[in-house]
Amino acid sequence: MARDAIPLSTPEAPQILRDLNSWWDKPHGVRPNPPAYRRRHVAEIARTLGHKRPLIQVLRGPRQVGKTTALYQLVQDRLASGVNPRDIVLIRFDLQAVQEAGLLPLIKWYEHEVRGRPLDEGSPPLLLLDEVHKLKRWADQVKHLFDTYHVRLVLTGSSSVLVARGQRESLAGRALTIDFPPFLFREVLEWWKPDLAVALPPPTTVTDLISYPARARELFSELYHQPAQRKHSWRRLLERYYNRGGYPRLYEQEHGPLEDRWTDYLIETVFDRVLGVDIPDLFPVEQPRLLRHIYMELARRTGTEVSQGALTQACNQAGFRTAQPVVGRYLHYLTDAMLIREFRRHPLARSRTARVPVKITLTDLGVRNAIFRGTPSLWEADPGVVGPLTETLVQSVLRGTGVQVNFYRDNVVPGNRHTPIDEIDFVPELVAGTVAPIEVKFRRHIADGDMGGMRRFMDRFRPDVGFMVTRDFWRSDDGDRIICVPITEFLLAF
Repeated sequence: MARDAIPLSTPEAPQILRDLNSWWDKPHGVRPNPPAYRRRHVAEIARTLGHKRPLIQVLRGPRQVGKTTALYQLVQDRLASGVNPRDIVLIRFDLQAVQEAGLLPLIKWYEHEVRGRPLDEGSPPLLLLDEVHKLKRWADQVKHLFDTYHVRLVLTGSSSVLVARGQRESLAGRALTIDFPPFLFREVLEWWKPDLAVALPPPTTVTDLISYPARARELFSELYHQPAQRKHSWRRLLERYYNRGGYPRLYEQEHGPLEDRWTDYLIETVFDRVLGVDIPDLFPVEQPRLLRHIYMELARRTGTEVSQGALTQACNQAGFRTAQPVVGRYLHYLTDAMLIREFRRHPLARSRTARVPVKITLTDLGVRNAIFRGTPSLWEADPGVVGPLTETLVQSVLRGTGVQVNFYRDNVVPGNRHTPIDEIDFVPELVAGTVAPIEVKFRRHIADGDMGGMRRFMDRFRPDVGFMVTRDFWRSDDGDRIICVPITEFLLAF
């Protein structure tokens, strides 16, 4: 078959695809060779791709968290299972020439020039589409491929809103989304210090934590009763994770080039790039400096309630001429870029309003600490200073399919504003309505009085279990629904 039978609008595109797909030719190796460590989601996707007619798998997450690496690992796993190397194609749409060529023409070129037979003939090909949201009308083209041919599709995207919009409008019922946040603390331990992770029990999920309280007690007990030296090593690594966050490049080499320049890396490749390039490329940002200022304000306030009105006032006092709708829109952009998370009050009101404050945390502390360059010590600083930062650590593991995470704030006597306020930091809720309060009390000692708000919440909403995340304090009594767990053990459970 003639190589030039399928012309493309950008003549360099065929060579780019051949460079990206090094496994097409002998010795069929993957270049670049990805790390051996697989994030949990990679194994889940690999298993799903083995089904007869899998749904489209969508990986969405911020830049530099390993989405493209996951695609190369999937290629390795498929090749190891005996799949024909030419039945796998990776296309990266962050490359301008590839964007200009278009998805369907590229797939047609691949079908004729590489695969050598129609897409619906023989074993179904695996199409890996990286940063697909940068392609115009991507969802319609993906829908056409999925509906017309027997293909397996894995997509990645850095914009959760654009990816979600495509799923709602064109891919409804055809796709499953997998969030790819920065590395969890346990993932850093498993990859960077595997010898310290050998003794870890299998990880749990938020759903299992809420649904099986007895199993949760056993899990936390097993983690807590590890040898003292091992737990000391865990705590030392948690201090580093607390300072630098979960971007995997920072853990590739213990004494590598980023060891002393991690702050520059996070500011240049995450903060400057996302706020200065990625978000303005996707959304209308009339005031780039205002967007940066809002992120800085939220970084200072992470783990606290923030109202759009108060934030707008603070921006105006700082010299920006803006209004609440603009601030609300920029908050939406930061959430979409997965730089921040918003938590609404439990129980949820019927309608969402900008007048009701939401709790906001950063998704990762590393960028914040790189900017401010003066992070208080996790284990030595005043707990009152560190508290909101530890809440930001805890939120990192509170994710999952069918899990809505809120927070709680109400008067001791609901409706009576003359009574004190009870607050619960996080209230994960399952689809069936089952909840479990999670309160962060980063203290060495917890008294019974510190549990008053938690007990009143549990009396009101009747959950089966509640969790108090502490600095060092451990308590798990069968007769008490509240389990007190040190933060190290809590994070390592997921």
